[in-house]
Amino acid sequence: MKFRKKLSLFVSFLFFLGFLVLFYGVRVDAQWLRELDYFGNEIFRLDVSREFSQTVFDFTHIGSLRNLFFVALLIGAILLYKKEIFSFFWFGITGALMGGVIPLTLKNTIRRPRPTDGLMARVGYSFPSGHAMGTLALYGLIIILAAVYIKKIWLRYTIMISSLAIILIVSWSRIHLGVHYLSDILGSMFLGISLLIAAWVVLMHFRKKRERSL
Repeated sequence: MKFRKKLSLFVSFLFFLGFLVLFYGVRVDAQWLRELDYFGNEIFRLDVSREFSQTVFDFTHIGSLRNLFFVALLIGAILLYKKEIFSFFWFGITGALMGGVIPLTLKNTIRRPRPTDGLMARVGYSFPSGHAMGTLALYGLIIILAAVYIKKIWLRYTIMISSLAIILIVSWSRIHLGVHYLSDILGSMFLGISLLIAAWVVLMHFRKKRERSL
């Protein structure tokens, strides 16, 4: 277990380093970052019909604060019903930090302007993506909870795969709609995954500690 914990934290650190590289690129407006974002626009901002773009617009609202809040309330209620008090607070505190406090603080510190040619008007700053990081936070935590608590394999993997699909679709939609650059999404992913791994280590540590005390 100690080796697994150390390996997990090392992987978390590597993802955090990836975030720091992107953070530096944004701060200095690096040429390689511009090329990365240009590549992202060429790949992900597809020339599609208006109807398809409307569908993407509908999908992107899965990552809105209101929708994330309602899903979080549901998960929190389930944890309370199951009397998983530590997991309830772990879920709430981690979700609030990852999905709200951290991205908002970074946005208002970095103040990167959004793309100016998007398919929908957005206010606020661009790096990192609040939608992408909020969705990753919530559904990433759901993946962890499903892996820990759900015994039925088919249900566990259905929830995990569905959650991963939501994360990827919302992240892609932000680039397609032109409200974020690829580097915004990658920064959100790198930082979010780093924090999720650390959160998983914390959850496993306290679950192991509780099992030993029983």
